[in-house]
Amino acid sequence: MGHSTVLMGKVVKLEPVEIGSNFRYDPDEILEGAKGQDFTNLVILGQLPDGTYWVTGNSNASEILVLMEMAKHQLLFEE
Repeated sequence: MGHSTVLMGKVVKLEPVEIGSNFRYDPDEILEGAKGQDFTNLVILGQLPDGTYWVTGNSNASEILVLMEMAKHQLLFEE
């Protein structure tokens, strides 16, 4: 018979910081602030008014997924 492995992980409660009702930073200001930062890899994720997602960057699909997972980990576990 084969062995089965059960992975146990820590459950993290995500509590987003709320700035105010319907508050959003100006996307153009965010993009301007990113200029000249000497990124080695860059991914831009966005959602358009019609609900579709827009993704672009200087990385291939595999690198984009790794960057997204690393950023997710930083958002959830690092303060």
